Amino acid sequence: MKKLVLIIIAVVVVVSLLFVNECKPKPAPQEQSITIASWNLKNIGQSKFNDPARIDVIIDILKNYDIIAIQEVKDISLQLPQLLVAKMNEDGSNYNVVASDRVGRNVKEQYLFVYDDNKIDVISGTGGYGIEPNDEFEREPYYAMFRSGNFDFYLFTIHTKPSAVATEIPALRTAYMDLQNNTPNEDDIILLGDFNGKAPGVSAGSYITMDAVAQIPDIIFTINEETNTRGGKAYDNIIFQDNYTTEYSDSSGVNTFWLSYGLDEDQGFRISDHKLVWAVFDIPQTDDD
Repeated sequence: MKKLVLIIIAVVVVVSLLFVNECKPKPAPQEQSITIASWNLKNIGQSKFNDPARIDVIIDILKNYDIIAIQEVKDISLQLPQLLVAKMNEDGSNYNVVASDRVGRNVKEQYLFVYDDNKIDVISGTGGYGIEPNDEFEREPYYAMFRSGNFDFYLFTIHTKPSAVATEIPALRTAYMDLQNNTPNEDDIILLGDFNGKAPGVSAGSYITMDAVAQIPDIIFTINEETNTRGGKAYDNIIFQDNYTTEYSDSSGVNTFWLSYGLDEDQGFRISDHKLVWAVFDIPQTDDD
């Protein structure tokens, strides 16, 4: 009898433990990577934002990426950055934005870093502008530092002036190396944006080949194809030193966005004259600074 009681008690304990374990909330799966993107949104301001045919597609595309550098924001009211993330969050998402000042000698624009606040942390006090010893840039490049998992990194974005690209690309190399040299505790600097120039070895036309940037030690260009909507040009890229940014997963590409929405090229052009470019980075490994 005593033996039977002990067996019953043991069975009850095992069943109870199974029930408790079943009812415990399961830990969320650890994120393995983030996707970083860049997109020149072609004169985005209140007019484009208030056009559902265009902004709904833009919002849907942006939400496929964890952090996006956006160029060519031309809203003089400075309201667009917050309006954009508010619209992205209408479904309960949690996007946020870091915005530059409006920069430019003649045509002023803002740079934006739009990011998923559930996956990306911005490091406060890290925003700034690339140096330009001789006032080379029409719109000086903008940077800020972020962290996701064990991966912390600077994003450094620019929209060059097409007619001045032969001056701005060499100046960009100087600005990149200056940021690299002045951030000794962080080597991961990702240069991305609309360069109006192409990677070395790319046959698609552009204003120039970015030979000056290619002189940076161990630099790699992840995008080696056309990036403009009409085709024939390779303007946009995501660039970094691969000896430092070992988190790169060797996965990148160009989003020919209008095809996913049943739009023709002309309709795509009304959204932007640039395709979006993207690259994937692993975040669980130990950060190498």
